Formats: sequence, structure tokens, C-alpha cells
Amino acid sequence: MELSTSLFEHTLSDNFYPISSNCGRLTMEQKNAFLRQLLTTIDLSALGSLYFHQLKQYVSLVHLNLSKAQRHLTYGKLPDTSVQENTFSLPLKGGNEEAHPHCVQYTFKSIPTREERLCVGELHLLFSHQFANALAFENMRKLASKDTLTTLGNRNAFNEASTRLHSRAKRHGEGYGIMVIDLDNFKNVNDKFGHQEGDLVLQAVAMQISLVLRSEDQAFRLGGDEFCCLLTCEDKQDLTKIAKRLKQRVENHVLLAQHHISCSIGGSTYQDGDDVQALFSRADNAMYRVKAAGKNDYIAA
Repeated sequence: MELSTSLFEHTLSDNFYPISSNCGRLTMEQKNAFLRQLLTTIDLSALGSLYFHQLKQYVSLVHLNLSKAQRHLTYGKLPDTSVQENTFSLPLKGGNEEAHPHCVQYTFKSIPTREERLCVGELHLLFSHQFANALAFENMRKLASKDTLTTLGNRNAFNEASTRLHSRAKRHGEGYGIMVIDLDNFKNVNDKFGHQEGDLVLQAVAMQISLVLRSEDQAFRLGGDEFCCLLTCEDKQDLTKIAKRLKQRVENHVLLAQHHISCSIGGSTYQDGDDVQALFSRADNAMYRVKAAGKNDYIAA
């Protein structure tokens, strides 16, 4: 159950909840110590975890839910049998209060006492300010890792994503693949029609790439007319299917066909002993083999 701020205050003033608790009013020293801990991180996930474990020192909190502000940010475990009165929500700074309200949902072992609610209210205010800073930092980080022309990830985003995917592959034995895409005849577009038309071509290709990928796959523009995809696939057949779909979409696109744009594509899949650079180099070399053989094709390395 989500309570508005006014209802939250109302239940405090009329002793709506139990008044007995081991939680007393926090001293200024405790609040300062709490704030100093929050200020040690600007990472959203780490901040949420830190806040959850700090709160558990003062109140009988069992679950903290920040998913309405940022997906997947939940901490602790919901009880198998939980009543609505054990849960309340408080608003966060930085959200669109009408369309996309940001809030934190607190769930307790039992109905929270008046003192626990007061304690959470005080600490929530401190957390809310730091969360807004962390959210702004996260948004800036995302903008810094995005190609402004195509809205795909840029090279920095590729480096981060490939490192994460590679680490997961080594830990859990999950396969993944890389596909390197270079446009054929793109230079002619810029030379004959100017860079504005060239930008439209790049945007059109980026859209076709996005349309053939699955939700778990990622696309990037590495620079110029070179694109790259990270694919959660187990074998080369998966890469081949995606490459064929992309070639077909590019060939059938009106603007791209008008400018005789096609794709030379190279792909490779993770093998034991690979690092990201080795995997990328195999895909890149395969792409250049396509170029040398006449363009507009796909080779798996």
C-alpha cells in the first residue's frame, strides 16, 4: 500500500500505528554519521544497498524497493505473508510527480511503530537528496556513453558493455558474440550529397540494426560508418541469422537502396581463452575479408 505524504503525517499525529519501539529519535551526531556514509558513493545500486543496511540498524526493515525510481533496485526479501499495513511509500526528489513519480517503498517485519516511521522519515529526507545527485550523475553518464547522431552506444559504452559481458561469460560459461558492420559506398554519399545526407544514412542504418536485434542485444556506433553489436548467442548460426536479417532490411530500405548502401559484416563468438580484443579482432578481420571479396556479405570467423 502506498501512502501519500499527508496520510503518512496523519497516521503519525493520531497514533495510527503502535507506539512502543526500541527506536528512539536520532541524535544530530547519528544523522551526521548517516549522511557521511551516504556521501561515500554516487553509484545508484551501491547507494541503495548502503541505505538499506543503514536503516536496518535503527528499524525492523526487511525490504526496500526503489524500482519505481530505477528498475531492479530492490533490497532484502519480502515476507511470504505480508499485510498492507507493514508497507508504506515516501516520495523521492527528481521524478515527474504526475507521470512517473519516484518513490521508495519500505516493508517491515510487522506494522511499523510511530517511532520507526519518524526515524525513516528523517533518514529518508537525507537519502532523497543524495539519491537525486546519484540519479543526475547516472543520467549524465548515460549521455556521455551515447552517440548523439544515432542514439546508439558509443565506443565508451561498447568498452563497458563488452567487459561486463565477457566477465559473465567467464564466470558462468555463457556464450556471446560480436558483429562488426561497415557500410559499403558510404563515402560516395558524403562526397556527392553532403554530410547532412550522410547523417540521414547513418541514422537509417542504426534504426535497421536496432530493429533486427533482440532485447538483450546491444548496438554501438564506433565511429564514422562503423557499427558493432554485442549479442548474447551460443553459436555462429545465431550471428548468421541476425546478419542476414540486417542485410535484407538494408537492401529493402528506400533511402539506403537509393544511395546503393549495403553492409559488409564480420562476426565471431566467444571461445575459451578469448579476451574482448581477440574476439573483436576476429570479427573485424572477417569484415575486411568481406570487403576484399566484393562487399555486401557476411563472414563468421
